[in-house]
Amino acid sequence: MEAVRTLKANLKIEGKPCGWCQIALQLGDDAAICTACTQEHHQRCWEASAGCSTAGCASAPLRRLDVAPASIGSPFPHGASAPFPTSPAFPQASAAPPGYAICPNPTCRVAIAIGTQVCPACKTITTPDGLYHGIKLNAPGAVSSLVYGILGFFICGVIFGIVAISKANEAKRAMASDPTLTGAGLATAGTVLGILDLVLWAILLVARAAAR
Repeated sequence: MEAVRTLKANLKIEGKPCGWCQIALQLGDDAAICTACTQEHHQRCWEASAGCSTAGCASAPLRRLDVAPASIGSPFPHGASAPFPTSPAFPQASAAPPGYAICPNPTCRVAIAIGTQVCPACKTITTPDGLYHGIKLNAPGAVSSLVYGILGFFICGVIFGIVAISKANEAKRAMASDPTLTGAGLATAGTVLGILDLVLWAILLVARAAAR
């Protein structure tokens, strides 16, 4: 059986974080799904890392003998020793190789390519002014919260209202930990609509019960 299934990211995996870089998959992205553990990845991350990001997975890349084992509390996802074990990128070290700089976060201290605005391991902004100037993507759940909030006005408001609020909270947590994500307005609108759904449908149910 093939170790990986490649496809264009669809609605089912949209918003799922890549196991290696932790950046959410977007519709149409070239994606790679591990057939052993079903972990989602960007296809480029899978190929650059030569396998799955999940530690212990049968499709995980073989450990290199020239790479030191990861220390306890490794900042990389799923306990991996490095996000790209087949290249010198992002090793945790006290000195960075040529072309790289050390992440300014004292609890991270991984080597990142010079010019990288956000450390992929700990999400610390590394620009001189402390601001992220790159492209921002909608946080997972931001759009969904708005959609569910609108649907709740027409059907199953008690259910869709709760889902809208839950998705909005999911998006807000993601934005709080990742400066490359946006969608605060969508999440706020989803929260407001979710609350209105619950209130309006509660009034409707009470009115129906009183009319019987």
